[in-house]
Amino acid sequence: LYCASAGTYNLGFWYYNSGTAFTSIGVQYSNSPNLPANSSSSMTSATTLPSITPAINTWTHYTTSITISSGPQIIYIGLDVQANSSSNYLAIDDIGVCQTPLPAISGTTNVCAGLTTALTDAAAGGTWTSSNTTLATVGSGTGIVTGVAAGTPNITYTIATVCVSTAAVTVNPLPAAITGTKSVCIGLTTALTDATAGGTWSSSTTSVATVVSGTGVVTGVATGTSTITYTLSTGCIITTPVTVNPLPAAITGTTNVCIGLTTALTDATAGGTWSSSTTSVATVVSGTGVVTGVATGTSTITYTLPTGCIITTPGSYSVTVYSLPATVTASGGGTYCNNTTITASNGGSGTIYFQSTTSGGTSTA
Repeated sequence: LYCASAGTYNLGFWYYNSGTAFTSIGVQYSNSPNLPANSSSSMTSATTLPSITPAINTWTHYTTSITISSGPQIIYIGLDVQANSSSNYLAIDDIGVCQTPLPAISGTTNVCAGLTTALTDAAAGGTWTSSNTTLATVGSGTGIVTGVAAGTPNITYTIATVCVSTAAVTVNPLPAAITGTKSVCIGLTTALTDATAGGTWSSSTTSVATVVSGTGVVTGVATGTSTITYTLSTGCIITTPVTVNPLPAAITGTTNVCIGLTTALTDATAGGTWSSSTTSVATVVSGTGVVTGVATGTSTITYTLPTGCIITTPGSYSVTVYSLPATVTASGGGTYCNNTTITASNGGSGTIYFQSTTSGGTSTA
């Protein structure tokens, strides 16, 4: 193996033990091995490295560090194999050295579950791996990490199987799902909540809907849809669309009616239904808006759209029901002829109308 200069190097290789024959593997290195003809002998001038107790029927990676006092130079790796049988074999692959350390991994090492972050290393030609793919995955050639579940996996960048740089990546959980009524009428409010405490609320389109940062109370501003976002201190977010529905048009029609009589109210916005706040004073036909006076007083008539948006405000669009005049009585008795003065009263003021079989007239009481 070629070492370009003095320094500390990582040494590594993969090995495979096919059975129980190999009980121990000693590892050595030397720059002047003087390899003996007898394969059972060790290299001369060798430095002993940590030995291996090989696993059975599995590829295993060996890595350690070596120190080179001067360079460039070529070093040789020797394996001192202790075996109790010749029926098995030992395979070695991908032997390599790399001067340490590699440049540190750079990039944002925090990511939310379901989102990504890009890691990089200044040394080219390596591959990326994750220590726990149930927590985070990484593109082997890109370094793009995708959070899977909350935790802290190690992301490793490796060159030639032995040059390694590692960074711990924290995967933060998303907030819980946003709950609450996700539609609101213009000028009204709806309260959204999230079971994950400590976050703040925001609206993507404040011209459609605003939201109180600390409470999640949304106010409809104009017809449309705005995305409401709940953000944790980690930067992890959850969103939901909120629809703002329009109010009905203003109610039109005569808002005074006498007991026993009717008045028709209308609304230019189709599809709604009518209701009365006090049916003992006035009733209204749900599908037509025809109001019938029942008793003296005031009742608020409401027009409601399928979205739940209504046009009604206490004191506005109220129907006032008036009592009928008292019975008119005339003093005297007998038959009254034309051009005859009659004294009449109904207990109040107003215009009294009368009609005979031959002519009619009016008198002010």
